[in-house]
Amino acid sequence: MPHKWNQVHPRDKDQSSFQKESQQNPCFEKTRLATVQHPEPAIDGPIDLQHCQESDVQKAIHWFAEYLRSEREQYYAIGESLPGDWRELMDGYFAPGLLDQVRIVKLVDERIANPWFYSKARERGLHHLPDMTHKAAATFLDVVVFNQKIGSRDLFHGLVHAAQMKVLGMTQFTQLFVRGFLRARSYFLVPMKAHAFALDARFAAHPGVRFSVEHEIRQWWQAGKY
Repeated sequence: MPHKWNQVHPRDKDQSSFQKESQQNPCFEKTRLATVQHPEPAIDGPIDLQHCQESDVQKAIHWFAEYLRSEREQYYAIGESLPGDWRELMDGYFAPGLLDQVRIVKLVDERIANPWFYSKARERGLHHLPDMTHKAAATFLDVVVFNQKIGSRDLFHGLVHAAQMKVLGMTQFTQLFVRGFLRARSYFLVPMKAHAFALDARFAAHPGVRFSVEHEIRQWWQAGKY
């Protein structure tokens, strides 16, 4: 794309505390082991029944929510609005309000750090956590952060997650994402990730054929696919 991005260096990040909320949900999850590398819902792999205390599930949800909020706070201040050429490319897929709100950050000489809670999660038996330093980008609420390189498909994918957050709200998004991960036992097979991959593939395969990402998200949500 013709736009030349400003190069930015993120500030050091702090680890804020997060208030625990009480939720009533089932006390165990049926987890599915990933047997494929491409992003599809985890419906065909062997099932490993792992008992999981609901208190641990809620703790993981709060850790994830805290992580998204703290990273968003750090990056939003140094982010920039979508420039005209990227905005034009994304028009018609995403609501104008979302495109006005979202901020973009391109890292230079460093990459997105892994979440502070990874060590705690591994202590509880979770060993399929994504390495953020190897990801093209990550979305923190309404901020999409790129590991040095920005591409149209990666931007689209990041905006899908921003749209999921906007449509579902923070509480629903974090609940569904964490529970989806615990079931799939794979970051790439989390239904929200699988949907984002499917939508960015559709975007890449049919350039210029607009569709409403928000509508697609609502359809999956109402159908219970998340």
